[in-house]
Amino acid sequence: MSRPTLTRRSFLKWAGIAGAAVLVPSVAGGAALWRLADGEQPPTLSPYFTRPNITPAARPILILAAPESFGHYLAELLAVEGLNAFALASPAEADAGLLSRFPLVLLARAELDSAQVEMLSAYVRGGGRLVALRPAAPLAALCGVQRVSGESSEGYLALNPAHTLAEAMVSERLQYHGLADHYRLDGAEAVAWLATRDSVGDLPAVTLHRNGAGQAALWAFDLAQSVALTRQGNPAWANVARASRDGNIRAQDMFKGWMDLDRIEIPQADEQLRLLSRLITGMLADVLPLPRLWYFPGAAEAMLIATGDSHQNPVSAIESVLARVEGFGGRMSVYYTPPTTDDLRRMSRRARGLATDLPLIGGALARPTDLPTPKHVAAWLARGHEFGLHPYVEEGLEAGWAKYWENFTGFGYGPVSPTVRTHRILWTGWVQTALTQAAHGMRLNVDYYQYGYAFEKDDGAWAYGQFTGSGLPARFVDEAGQVIALHQQVTQIVDEHLLPMEWGGGYPQLTVEGAIEAARGVLERARGEHGSAAVCAQFHIDPFAAGGEWAERFGRFMDATLQYAADNGIPVYSAAEWLAFIEARDAATLDELRWDADAQRLTFALNAPRVEGVWLAVLLPAHHNARALVECRVDGQRVASTGTRRVGGLRYAAATVDSRSHSFEVYYA
Repeated sequence: MSRPTLTRRSFLKWAGIAGAAVLVPSVAGGAALWRLADGEQPPTLSPYFTRPNITPAARPILILAAPESFGHYLAELLAVEGLNAFALASPAEADAGLLSRFPLVLLARAELDSAQVEMLSAYVRGGGRLVALRPAAPLAALCGVQRVSGESSEGYLALNPAHTLAEAMVSERLQYHGLADHYRLDGAEAVAWLATRDSVGDLPAVTLHRNGAGQAALWAFDLAQSVALTRQGNPAWANVARASRDGNIRAQDMFKGWMDLDRIEIPQADEQLRLLSRLITGMLADVLPLPRLWYFPGAAEAMLIATGDSHQNPVSAIESVLARVEGFGGRMSVYYTPPTTDDLRRMSRRARGLATDLPLIGGALARPTDLPTPKHVAAWLARGHEFGLHPYVEEGLEAGWAKYWENFTGFGYGPVSPTVRTHRILWTGWVQTALTQAAHGMRLNVDYYQYGYAFEKDDGAWAYGQFTGSGLPARFVDEAGQVIALHQQVTQIVDEHLLPMEWGGGYPQLTVEGAIEAARGVLERARGEHGSAAVCAQFHIDPFAAGGEWAERFGRFMDATLQYAADNGIPVYSAAEWLAFIEARDAATLDELRWDADAQRLTFALNAPRVEGVWLAVLLPAHHNARALVECRVDGQRVASTGTRRVGGLRYAAATVDSRSHSFEVYYA
């Protein structure tokens, strides 16, 4: 049969039929479309994350933490470090029987009564191991120190290079926030000292002491609270435009004068947590070799999380950027701002999108400036990309979320993806934005953003790196120490900071080559032992919609950044894909750890959720008490190491497995 000719008359006829079928709300199909265009309102959920208090057998670490303190955040941080072999209980629940089941107790800052102090003292003297963070005064003697008058605040920590637990760790002084108590050594060893920016004093910051058959370690400041303040900024500066010259409040306003820009290349909070993990590992050395989980999927040394904000950009621009990312083997998150309009206009636009799929007339109806249709979004999702919401909140958090959620879902782009970046990265309170986003079902935020004058040094030079002191995602925590059900992922590479855009930016006034060098430097340091990081990049879609010289410059910057990742084995993930890994790793536990000293064999179970496409790397100490790892069996089958990693100065062999439950046997000789 010959193909019919599409004349102008027949085109108008088909267009009229299509319009009658999908645009007129009085017909059945039109009525259904009208209902679809009536967008949804965001859900209202509890914004808090609760890690259950569990005390299973055969996990070596017990965290004693009151829920109303930063103690539960300490559990979050231990999971970030991959030490997922812990249980969690309140000091009020603890008794001698519970403590006896764990070779090591990590005590968050808490007020203790005399009976609890005596219980912990008896535990240590009987062979237990205690790590106490800014402990109650009566525990000082147990830890081999004497409390002296005075406190330090907003200082630095300097590792003691002469101590074995500080070997091969970062040599630079590291910032802490909050108060540190003053002690004198009285039998304990100093693992680290309190310091200023320029000098090291004689007051210990971290100590280790043998007491009876056990050991007690002390941290002079509340490490969990200090890490929260390092990662999230100064709460006293919330809602103050300290670094913005446009009057808008952003998260980075809480960091100007809070972070040491000369140390921004060091993930200072992460390094202090690695010191904690090194302390725990060392204190457990005579019990068992302690495995842990690597920070990233499989053998990856670092991660690049590709994101791009899109402000009503056409399909062609979004598609061109996604194709660039795919060309380097990656996937990307597009944070999209839909037009804000009424149900009728949303219905009309959705109808035109549906009509483009009709035979004969679909191609004629399509326009190069058309916004995405649900079909486009479905195709991008099928290719592994993310299409998320990019809300404006100038009218207020709740109002902005309601308005843009309604329009996003009304255009058929739902369900709304669980990761987000706010337009213009506006931020409210210390964590009010995080609480609002978590209440609306968001689980990962990329609003902490390296942009603007907060990153200019006094001499006019610009700093690039880990301004939150961390290159690793962790959940937010509120002022009372309660953990929020939203992960913080900092955005370290920002195109509009490095390069001028139509609306401004380009603060360092870099050339494209200079911007590429800065981005490569951040990625290069993210691969180092003292810099392991997931680096999030902002690649705006807008320049590619504008075309011309703007698209050419931003395209060169984007391609070079992605090329560096590809050349150096750095996986390029979307934020949603990264979140799937983060949550699988966080939920994984290391259970039933048992050490057979005669056979020199460690056995344990990895219990992880079954998540398709997620690969976890289990790190096994390469040496234990002068013996080397010689064999690893997973589910009864001998496996080869997938590489070695250094974490906190210690060397590990990696065994990569898919995310589900596995049994491990590890032999040393």
